[in-house]
Amino acid sequence: MKQLTRWLISVSVVLGYGVLSFLITDKVTWPLFVALSGLIAVGGWIAWRWGDFSVRHVLLVGILVRIAVSWVPPSLSDDAYRYVWDGVVQHEGINPYQWTPEDEAIAFLHEEPMYSLLNSSSYYSVYPPASQALFWLGTLVYPFGGWETSYYLIKGLLLLLELGALLLLSRMTTARRLLLYAWNPLIVLSAAAQIHTESAFVFFLVLTVYAAQHQKGGWAGFSIAFAGWVKLYPFVLLPFIWRRYGRKAFLVSIGAIIIVALPYVGWFVIPNMLQSLDLYARYFEFNAGLYYGIKQVFFWITGDDWSKQIGPFFRNLFLLMLPIIFAIDWKKNWSLKSALVVTMGAFFLFSTTVHPWYLLGLISLAILYERPLWHWLWLGICSLGTYLHYSEDTLFWYWLFVIIGWSGWLGLVVVRHFPNWLNSIQRFRAHTKVARLCPWLPFQDAKPLHVLDLGAGEGFVGEALQKRMGHHVTLVDVVDFNKSALPLLLFDGAHLPYSDRSFDVVILYFVLHHAKDPEAVLKEAWRVARLQVLIVESVYDHPRERWLLERLDRLANRIRSGGKMKVQEEHLYFRTVDAWTQLFESMEMKMRVLKRWGWLIHKQAFFLLEKPLLQKN
Repeated sequence: MKQLTRWLISVSVVLGYGVLSFLITDKVTWPLFVALSGLIAVGGWIAWRWGDFSVRHVLLVGILVRIAVSWVPPSLSDDAYRYVWDGVVQHEGINPYQWTPEDEAIAFLHEEPMYSLLNSSSYYSVYPPASQALFWLGTLVYPFGGWETSYYLIKGLLLLLELGALLLLSRMTTARRLLLYAWNPLIVLSAAAQIHTESAFVFFLVLTVYAAQHQKGGWAGFSIAFAGWVKLYPFVLLPFIWRRYGRKAFLVSIGAIIIVALPYVGWFVIPNMLQSLDLYARYFEFNAGLYYGIKQVFFWITGDDWSKQIGPFFRNLFLLMLPIIFAIDWKKNWSLKSALVVTMGAFFLFSTTVHPWYLLGLISLAILYERPLWHWLWLGICSLGTYLHYSEDTLFWYWLFVIIGWSGWLGLVVVRHFPNWLNSIQRFRAHTKVARLCPWLPFQDAKPLHVLDLGAGEGFVGEALQKRMGHHVTLVDVVDFNKSALPLLLFDGAHLPYSDRSFDVVILYFVLHHAKDPEAVLKEAWRVARLQVLIVESVYDHPRERWLLERLDRLANRIRSGGKMKVQEEHLYFRTVDAWTQLFESMEMKMRVLKRWGWLIHKQAFFLLEKPLLQKN
């Protein structure tokens, strides 16, 4: 059965990419292409969660989906025309950095069919020497088959390099995590359906990390140098290699840089490339979350467009950050992949243009972690929606995907890298919860109460109650993710190991809806309480509110518990206020106080159940 399921999933993925290859060829069907890409991404995530695939199986499907889309002509991007142009220029004996395509010095090439299809024909080429060498190699067939044949040859060369990266990754991670790269719609479309030099960059980047893992410093220096001559910005990663592997890596990388650059040396190369790069940073903008946000804030304040200033400022800010990143790496001795991810992540965070395919390198490293870097994987998938910027009447959806992509990126970064922030927020909320409960606690001649925090979770509510009121608090739960200074006792969810009336007060704060048997938990709480049982529950008034509550509750508890509440996610017993009241009455529990808090998304109800006093003889 499992074998059949594996193949059904695999065939569905391959067929999905087959359909996708047709949808991306016409802008009219791009909304469908984005929707189907999302479905494939969700399917890949489900397959990742299931995790029952071999490395060989993942590789086979990964190769098949690339073949399924490899026939597609340039559609999502017109960069391919510039690749062919730069290659043809080289075969004419002209340095590709010397002239812009529209320059009269090369007017004899303006009759070539791809000239009218070029983007940015007034800009000097910014593709580095290693990329230019690939363009030259791919256009060897230009005299025989025209630009289309050259396009497919360049695509084939880049795809082979990307497949090389895929094979290297298969030796560096598990089948489960490899699937997140191999079947990823962004990777497949960028590396096989279209052609982007990021395919070559990914190969050299992954080779760098692979060499480092095997203590091959020379190879690491060699491959990062080639990565730099594919995309330029990886040159800022060289110090990480030099620090780790010393003189050998330094000499090899410098030698590789010089050898690759030699065929393209000219006095005009650096000024012309810098001119184009400055124009790109100053005038181009696309899917840049932080840049868009800062630009909008400045517009609200001043009423002016600051884009021409923000772009260069961001570029300089990134350069100023580099020494800080290097210093932190030196002090903390990060793994090489982490140093590369942090630096490349900062580069894109402060970029004005983040085309979807720019993220391939980060995604290739994101899967190498035991906990994949979901923020980059999320942004990569959402960035596919930004293609709608170029489709008719879909600009709203472009902005929606930008906002969802970067907002989700930020949220996932906070969840992953700043758990202390979450703890601080939860501790603050715990003090708010205690402030709500304190007025209803019984008074015993200023004596401290014995309180049972049942379903204590992190223990922050009990901890806050003890600090604020000086009460003696005992924490009990069915799972242990206690983060407080108080000890926690685990119980089976049905029987508390305490005698009758052991505690003055029992608190159940957002607990009963998680219990497998809420009545049993409530009965035990009532049994061990001497005076009161205080209950706070999430409630709903309409069925759609319950549907939303269930999904938000699962998400919140998955984040806060690190997945330890999976069993509790299986049964969620949310009720209306009337349903809870009826339950208490059916169990002959006296409810003295009912208050309601919250609104819209999270409605809450407070119930105070009062125990009858024992009769004295």
